[in-house]
Amino acid sequence: MKIGEVAKLTGCNIETIRYYERIGVISSPPRKGAYRDYGSEDVERPRFVRRARELGFSLE
Repeated sequence: MKIGEVAKLTGCNIETIRYYERIGVISSPPRKGAYRDYGSEDVERPRFVRRARELGFSLE
């Protein structure tokens, strides 16, 4: 799936997902041509991080 679909499923912004990848909070998925190829397991981690941030936890 594409990053837009992951964003929709997790409630995160596309740029937020890219930021999490850059800082190492989530791993970058393999590429399929010019696109990142996200799987269902790639939805759970950003969803978890988003929920933890809502509860007051920092990214550190």
